[in-house]
Amino acid sequence: MKKIIIFTLILALALTAVIYAAPGDSNDPIIVLSYLNDRIKGLISEYKLDEIENLQERVNDLASGGSGGSSPALEVVEIHAGEKLIAGAGTELILRGGKAYVIGSEMGGISNVTAGKDFVSGMEFVANHLMIVPRDDGRGAYTNDYAIFMVRGRYEIMEQ
Repeated sequence: MKKIIIFTLILALALTAVIYAAPGDSNDPIIVLSYLNDRIKGLISEYKLDEIENLQERVNDLASGGSGGSSPALEVVEIHAGEKLIAGAGTELILRGGKAYVIGSEMGGISNVTAGKDFVSGMEFVANHLMIVPRDDGRGAYTNDYAIFMVRGRYEIMEQ
């Protein structure tokens, strides 16, 4: 019987502390919205998460320098006589219209993934074939008239 009374007294004291705790107090077992908001704001500023959008914008600006661009989506790019499209490493090119020719380098040409071949300098692009530029060493395409490409990745349009 003594054990039951002692257990009841301990339980009553523990529940009394919980019942009389002030809302938002460290003894309050319930999390209130204001505490949660304050904690989240503290973590955001501690880990500088509010700067991520600014950093992403700066990275995009740096990646798209010059008169070219960079896009994770396919972008329509036109080149005219006297212009050349110089692509960065990993850039994907698909000729959609007109005639264009490969600009290679000493290290090789552009990979025609559709045909499974390497296209070297001077070879004509095949329409609707996926071409991938393997290195950032001046490879790309030029035209004597007009060509339209779908491009994914870094590129720059230059005069020949």
